Amino acid sequence: MKIFNVSLGVVAVLAFASPSWATDIKALINEQGCFACHSMDQKMVGPSFKMVADRYRGQKGADEMLAKKIIAGGSGHWDKITGGIMMPPHPGMSMDQAKKVAEWVLSIK
Repeated sequence: MKIFNVSLGVVAVLAFASPSWATDIKALINEQGCFACHSMDQKMVGPSFKMVADRYRGQKGADEMLAKKIIAGGSGHWDKITGGIMMPPHPGMSMDQAKKVAEWVLSIK
């Protein structure tokens, strides 16, 4: 019976605990206005996060390259999708924050 109670307690903690890193990343993405131009799986003004993940996942240094683009903004890589609309820079984000966002995006399947 003790094993059952301990197991039930572990399951309850896992079921109700929100992974803080995922919550923090989504809060940062909301705060930065990323969802104004990007969705999870459909093109909006910019490519979906899934499209970005599919293009860059598995490429060496993709997380750092994307983090730099998040901070500096840019255009040209997605012109067929965006019609040439530039992604605005996010200079208020640290490299660490931008890299965490990039890693999160790259994890989307």
